[in-house]
Amino acid sequence: MRILFISPNRLRLIVPPLPSGLASVAAAVKGRHEVRVLDFMFAEDPRADLRRLVSEFQPQVLALTLRNLDNQDSRDSVCYFPEVKDLISLLRGISPAPIIIGGAGFSIVPQALMDYLQADFGIVGEGEESFPAFLEAQETRNWAKVPGLVWRSGKKWVMNPLERIMDLAKLPPPALEHFTPRIYQDAEGSAKLPGMIPVQTRRGCPMQCVYCTTPLLEGSRTRGWPPEAVAAWLTRWHEQWGLTRFYFVDNLFSYPPEYARNLCLAIKNLRLPLEWGCLINPAFPDPELFRLIREAGCSMAQVGNESGAELVLSNLGKGFGREQVEETLRLLKEVDLPYSCFLMMGGPGETPDTVQESVALLEQFEPRLVNLTVGIRIYPGVALHRRAVAEGVVDPDDPLLWPKFYLSPAIRDWIWDYLEIVTARHPNWIF
Repeated sequence: MRILFISPNRLRLIVPPLPSGLASVAAAVKGRHEVRVLDFMFAEDPRADLRRLVSEFQPQVLALTLRNLDNQDSRDSVCYFPEVKDLISLLRGISPAPIIIGGAGFSIVPQALMDYLQADFGIVGEGEESFPAFLEAQETRNWAKVPGLVWRSGKKWVMNPLERIMDLAKLPPPALEHFTPRIYQDAEGSAKLPGMIPVQTRRGCPMQCVYCTTPLLEGSRTRGWPPEAVAAWLTRWHEQWGLTRFYFVDNLFSYPPEYARNLCLAIKNLRLPLEWGCLINPAFPDPELFRLIREAGCSMAQVGNESGAELVLSNLGKGFGREQVEETLRLLKEVDLPYSCFLMMGGPGETPDTVQESVALLEQFEPRLVNLTVGIRIYPGVALHRRAVAEGVVDPDDPLLWPKFYLSPAIRDWIWDYLEIVTARHPNWIF
């Protein structure tokens, strides 16, 4: 079967993100089917490229990915899925092939997106097994047996139950050969920093942050690839394309700690000139691990602190307190591991006092970079959504396709002028 994968994302926030999820699904089918990939990121005229490729290749299935719903900016929201709707309209005019959509953004609000986009099918969650199962079901059209498939039954959309891939080791590595990985590494994004190739080593998250969709999409049980397999990917990609910069997209790089230590040792033992970044959760401060992360080539750790105020951390369900944030930042300084931090302002219980408390904490430790956000994007099914409904912030029938934000009334009118003052004295604090 001829399959055309399409990555329409052209957004280059921070750095241009190589679509590793699509690369993983393409890898899962390329041995059994004829695969082409069209990546819009660096194309001069992607729609002309699309018309030409559809004409030449005559795909039998068109598979699109939607990475992000919107920019998560409460002050100036921009949605990305209307562009995908226009793309689907274009595809309808040039190909009779069925259109299936997946990706992280799609998986958050799948049925609302199917109504809006009018694709033929969707896949929620992990696609490495679901998408091949969908292709096999083309003959029998027994859609009910495809895990995570969204399909139309009569006038209604039906979503099949998800099935987690428990043994990630059986999956092939992402098929980066369908992209231009060296360009992704060299190209700058909005932060004017060189790019980094995304690498996922684990799926699932046991934390209970009230705003996060990861446990819904990936489950609360952590599943990982063998560290030696991940090291083998890095070696192969270095030898094939000269790649040296990577970013581990795992929500919890530092958990489980034994896995993190084994992964760092495997990377360190490669003795390759690699530099990489990762996300550190303050719930697990570990001086030995932080030292090993630095020795294995990490050049920047992102600390997912979100706040420095005890009340706000508790209300966000972060699973750690201010003391653990302070210990994490102190330990990172001790091992000379550069780090950035996040402040997510406006959650339940946020006041001018808690905001200033958080700012004062980060001013004390002086991170290399601080990312500031105001207001928290509300997603269906998370604890913050239930709270927002109870407080009348959102209507219970709102599918939340179009962005709505939780923003504490106590700071709504005050926060913007205050942050102008803060960022004026800290040019490396951005919002």
